[in-house]
Amino acid sequence: MWTLRALRIASVLTPITPAPIGYLLCRIAALIFFLVNGWNRRQVIDNLRHVEPQMGRLGYRLAAFKVFETVFANYYDLLRFRTVDRDHFSELMEVQGRENLDPALQCGKGAIILTAHLGNYSVVGQYPATIGIRSAIIAERVQPPGLFNYMMRLRSATGIDVLPPGREAIPPILRLLRSNGMLMVAGDRDISGQGVTVDFFGEPATLPAGPVLLAMRTGAALIPAYTIRTSTRHSIGIIEPPLQLVRSHDREADLRQNVQLVAHALERMIRADPTQWAVLQRVWGVPPTRVQQRGEGLGSVPSGIPDRHEPVGAIHDEDRQSESAATTR
Repeated sequence: MWTLRALRIASVLTPITPAPIGYLLCRIAALIFFLVNGWNRRQVIDNLRHVEPQMGRLGYRLAAFKVFETVFANYYDLLRFRTVDRDHFSELMEVQGRENLDPALQCGKGAIILTAHLGNYSVVGQYPATIGIRSAIIAERVQPPGLFNYMMRLRSATGIDVLPPGREAIPPILRLLRSNGMLMVAGDRDISGQGVTVDFFGEPATLPAGPVLLAMRTGAALIPAYTIRTSTRHSIGIIEPPLQLVRSHDREADLRQNVQLVAHALERMIRADPTQWAVLQRVWGVPPTRVQQRGEGLGSVPSGIPDRHEPVGAIHDEDRQSESAATTR
């Protein structure tokens, strides 16, 4: 509940507070949270040890603080960008790799933008609107409901469609892709409990299968993209070429190989600057059902996406079984 109250207070102060002061306050809040929240601090350091095994004790603590700073800056940006003119988007972000996006959209099947909770991902949702492309994200379910509803309003205010989590998101996702739109999904946290275990920075970790399944079943391009902050008020957005997914007669083997491709793409993103990987929960060695959801995070693709030749309402038997098992857990 304190998160919701803090966000409401910050939303009132943000329009009247100069950005440099706002970011300074984020830094102070991040330092306090880093010092008092030992549990999240240990989770972040554990993640950093997998990404950068030779950093040293002091290096891990300094890097972990920067992760906290990124998290608070992203909350602030989510509030601040409601008051930023979209025409000034180029001042906030320099986009590299546009040439990788256009050919994928020329196929007319839409694009799935695979990203990580890296850098200033809060601003990414504004980019498609600046080039005339409809886009959407899936909300991440959080408690209490008041916080969830508030985060939904914040995200939709930036000009992006915010889809509800769960099965009800399937029809609008399919309509979006069929209209050649863009769906943005994060692939670095399996919050569904139905992911695939692959090699991630040299050790097994469970990553969500949803983005890969959606691309395999709809024919939409799966395009890795991410942002890196170069300063508090400027970021670089990088769009990579679409992943070349494996498609054979062995669906399970294809799924595992393709999720492994996603893992390699995520490794490239995170290595760009591990201190901007804004994930406060342990990624390795934790059952997916224990992954906590956060209000500012991106949601996952729901199970039950029908194949290209199936009606929207068709659901595979294995999807029903997976969902039933997850509910039982």
